[in-house]
Amino acid sequence: MSEDLREYSRLLERVLARFPGLSREELEAMVEAKLRESKLLNRVGALLLVAEELGAFKEREDVGEIKSYAKIGGLVPGLRDVSIRGVVYAMAGPVEAGGHKILRLKMGDETGSVNVIIWDEKVEEVNALGLKLGDQIAVLHGYTRERVETGRPELHVGAGGVVAKLGEGIKDPRSFYLDLGEALEAGDGVYDVKAIVLDVGEERQVSTRYGEATLRELRLVGESGEARLTIWRDRIGEFGNLEVGEAIYVTDLRIEGSRAALTPRSILAIREKPTEETLRMIQERKVRELILRVLDVVEKRAGVVAIATDGREVVRVQPCPSGVKPGDHLLVRDAVREVRRGRVRLLCFGSGVERIEPAQPIEPPNRAVKLSEVVSSRDTELTDVIVEGILYTKTQPFKVRTRFGEVDKVGFWIRDGDTAVQGSAWRSKAMEIAGIEEGSRIRLKWVSIRMNVFNEPEIQL
Repeated sequence: MSEDLREYSRLLERVLARFPGLSREELEAMVEAKLRESKLLNRVGALLLVAEELGAFKEREDVGEIKSYAKIGGLVPGLRDVSIRGVVYAMAGPVEAGGHKILRLKMGDETGSVNVIIWDEKVEEVNALGLKLGDQIAVLHGYTRERVETGRPELHVGAGGVVAKLGEGIKDPRSFYLDLGEALEAGDGVYDVKAIVLDVGEERQVSTRYGEATLRELRLVGESGEARLTIWRDRIGEFGNLEVGEAIYVTDLRIEGSRAALTPRSILAIREKPTEETLRMIQERKVRELILRVLDVVEKRAGVVAIATDGREVVRVQPCPSGVKPGDHLLVRDAVREVRRGRVRLLCFGSGVERIEPAQPIEPPNRAVKLSEVVSSRDTELTDVIVEGILYTKTQPFKVRTRFGEVDKVGFWIRDGDTAVQGSAWRSKAMEIAGIEEGSRIRLKWVSIRMNVFNEPEIQL
């Protein structure tokens, strides 16, 4: 008897024990009806759906007879027998490695996602299910291990495990991916990412401490943000025939600053051909031969950023040449323009920006705004302005939970004459405000001012 049949028999007995008024024949008939409804199901999957409709999983556990599915977001390393249900949104393999056959899936539910590793004899059983992206499956009797590079759990399915198809999922598999811009905003880490190919790059040879190696660098953009994805050696073939404007969905992509790299768990799961919309978006965002005057220079984790102007608007140039200082002029030869919450960034590539001596210096716009003007202004949003005032009160730093994790925040008020405006400082800026004594006169440069939930202007730092 196969493991699937044994699991079906065990589960059948548990359901019958859970519902004493239900006969075996009635339960089997319900399973057969489910199988007729969908050719995607196997017997275990059909029985699981019947059990769920009967209410078998309403409680977390029922006196040890039928265990509920664990929420994927609640998995931890070290679990010896755990069952989950979710939508498949990436698949890779099977491959041979270290004498084992391995198939990898990425699954998600409303609470999170997890890498699933199928081992050896289970690979053929899962292949026989004919899984596709978007299918909903159950994984029974798996065990979890810690993924070394991230500390996150992964779910393994060995000889005692079972994978059952439950039909098509209710969530689009693409919904489990973050836009590249969101991942960049979240900071360094490992993410499942959707991005648009801006430049496919070329293969080239580089010298490493292990000898010569081949790599390809792709330029990717999201709804906001841009990153270079470096592909090494044997992974190049997977990305070799990409087109400009193509949308790609990649799991477990490591983001560090404005650079991205594949991890051992990365899967190129979905590719979508270029559309008129993506090609138009790329064309509209390209910037060439633009002269700017530098207003300020800021050190960021991803490198030096120049806050500059063309005389009309304020933009951020990243990265900019070393040694650039306020008053210098830059020629942007090749960049992508992005606008996020009113702020404009020019993301430059390679030698796409250089310092120059202009024929006619650019006159910088006046971005200073008085607090009285902020309060009386009808504008609901001001971007990249400069305000001054007395820091007359502030909160202690406190933690705020965001979708990207906990961050520091400080609330404060600044006053100029009879006018006071509140503000909020986030992350590193929160700690800067926390370190300034109350009563000090401060100048806040390149800030945004937006209406808060009380319809009052608030400085965002």
